[in-house]
Amino acid sequence: MPSIVQAIRLAVNDAYKADPTLFDKLREGATKAGIIHQKYGFEVENPDQLFWLLHFNQGVEPKDTVWPAAEYGDFSEALSRITIDEQKVYLPFEQFPREIVGAPVTDIGILTLKEGVKVEEFKKIIDPFRASLAGKVPGYHGSAWSVDSTNDRKIFLFAGWDSIEAQVKFNETPEFAKYKSEAFPLFDSATPPKVLHVKFN
Repeated sequence: MPSIVQAIRLAVNDAYKADPTLFDKLREGATKAGIIHQKYGFEVENPDQLFWLLHFNQGVEPKDTVWPAAEYGDFSEALSRITIDEQKVYLPFEQFPREIVGAPVTDIGILTLKEGVKVEEFKKIIDPFRASLAGKVPGYHGSAWSVDSTNDRKIFLFAGWDSIEAQVKFNETPEFAKYKSEAFPLFDSATPPKVLHVKFN
């Protein structure tokens, strides 16, 4: 089912660490705004980075969402109280299987295409590659990818795994080496691919 996911990456501050319920209130407010499906978790490599996914897949679109400000205050202000830095992006997906973020660990790749490279060129490589993995790779829970709604050179690739070790083991296979040899020349060398691992709740 097509859906839009808002990904919010937060560098949490001391206020959050002293009172994590400040974030609980934000999630509660989002639920009351109609965003029922949410996932959040901290990055394995950087435990101060909180990743929050809001799935607009219940017939609610971002433009139609009304934040319950009377009860929860201004959303941006509430967010700023728990972070020293925040990044937000809207990602449209044809499908985003829940198994990806329901896995023990989710690999999030942030990729930037070279100037002049079309998304369709990446799609011709990534979609057959992903299809070849389904049901064949130990520890793999599926994947989905999308393009930043405001930057058609920026791609977000999500993949669920049993563990980081399972992913590392797969990355040593000839299959991954072939994908890498085809896909990586499309990426901007000035902005190397970034890989994050998140354990979502």
